[in-house]
Amino acid sequence: MTPASRAGLSAVLATAIASAAFLATGFVVVRGLADLRNASDVINVTGSARRSITSDLAVWTFTVRSASDTSLQNAYAQFRAAQPALDTYLRGQNFAQGELRREPVSAGPESYSTIETIGGENEEVQRTRYVVSQSYRVQSGEIDRVQAAVGAATSAFVDASTGGVTVESGEISYLYTKLADMRLTLLKEASQDAQRRAQAIAQSAGNEVGAVKTARMGVFQITPRFETSVEDSGSYDTSSLDKDVTAVVEIDFVVR
Repeated sequence: MTPASRAGLSAVLATAIASAAFLATGFVVVRGLADLRNASDVINVTGSARRSITSDLAVWTFTVRSASDTSLQNAYAQFRAAQPALDTYLRGQNFAQGELRREPVSAGPESYSTIETIGGENEEVQRTRYVVSQSYRVQSGEIDRVQAAVGAATSAFVDASTGGVTVESGEISYLYTKLADMRLTLLKEASQDAQRRAQAIAQSAGNEVGAVKTARMGVFQITPRFETSVEDSGSYDTSSLDKDVTAVVEIDFVVR
């Protein structure tokens, strides 16, 4: 083969290779545009569902605490002196077995800081006191009885809070024990709400909603009744007897 023939053949091969590469590239571009077009045929909607609930469990805690700057023995003696008033109060509430739980007694030294005047100057000084404490937990589905017990506790705690003893009462926590079942129901209702929203939007443009492409569950919001504030990480109100439970879902639907 002459040099001219070889040069011509090389040019033909180069052209063929370039054409093939162009065709392959063109196929990728077209395929990419098709994927992009399909990906855009999706509608993103958010659905929500809300139910009103009334708490069915009340939890209340209080702590008896005795402190002495001299010795643990003195702190414990003060602690024991407060027990008759507490026992009388608890018997009067007639808590059923399982409704009242006494935590183990805790006893030991405790460090604290205080400001004292030394040499005419105010200085922060570390001191030690001896503390004996015990916590009580009341838990009942009879919420009105727990509320009544809290109301009756004031005078009993005043009687017990003598000689270095204090009784610290917490707020009642109102809980709902059927929340797991409620979540499933709300998720279903929120998904149905999302589908209705998607259908309304799609039909206004002459389209139809198809299958679900992706779905994301939002956080649950358990808030006091009629309150509208929400938290990014979800909320669980325990201060209110009556609450609203809200579920949110975000769904991508295929549009035909």
